[in-house]
Amino acid sequence: MRIAVAQMKTHTADFRRNLCEAETYAARAREGGADMLLFPEMFLSGFDYEKNLKFLKKPDFSIEGELARIARENKIWLCGSNPHFNPSDSERPFNRMTLFDADGRTAAFYDKVHLFGLFREDRHVGAGSKTTVVDTPFGRIGLAICYDLRFPELFRRLALDGAKLVLFCACFPYPRQEHFTTLVRARAMENQYWLAAANRVGDELLSSGPLRYFGASAVLDPWGEYSAKAPTDEESLIFADISLDEVDKSRRHIDVFADRRPEAY
Repeated sequence: MRIAVAQMKTHTADFRRNLCEAETYAARAREGGADMLLFPEMFLSGFDYEKNLKFLKKPDFSIEGELARIARENKIWLCGSNPHFNPSDSERPFNRMTLFDADGRTAAFYDKVHLFGLFREDRHVGAGSKTTVVDTPFGRIGLAICYDLRFPELFRRLALDGAKLVLFCACFPYPRQEHFTTLVRARAMENQYWLAAANRVGDELLSSGPLRYFGASAVLDPWGEYSAKAPTDEESLIFADISLDEVDKSRRHIDVFADRRPEAY
């Protein structure tokens, strides 16, 4: 399969403008021969929770409906996270990562489990309660979001549930670029699967202060080596050709999973 990763800016709380830019990325990814396109965390909204919630309550706009349309019109799988609000489920939105197939159907979704206490995300967002791995025509795929990266047990759970590719969307800001690049390599390397990471670029003003996202989006193979890497501080669309057979090869060479001793820890 060929995967594309969109390293894009997000205009805070401007859903329609961000959607137009996402459509452009989808068309470019399709022209580049991609089977799947990964977007960053909260790529249609940003983190103005109050404005986001007001917009989500409008009856004339559906994030899922619009992204399904883009996937269907471009015949491409799409994935990324956005606020998802259903008052019958929760009083607060979830940070939901949705995977759409090339016909615009929802293949899977994942609600962010680990909420970032430093930015008091738990005051505005409901926490997910389970991990997600899904069968696709390409193989089994797992989903993860931003702060999850600091919890290796979640990524190991995805591996134990059969994931051979993990789609990871993020909004990692400066000064934590070294953390991001080190941990995405570690998560791919230690679990011996492919990992595609989409990180946002651009500036955002939060109540806690200004943020600048650095990008450095990447696709890593089961050895933790870069198959594609985006530059820092600029919008970009990168492509990588993925063979999930590499997962089996790496595990035959160093069979970490056969050598595990969970009874000891």
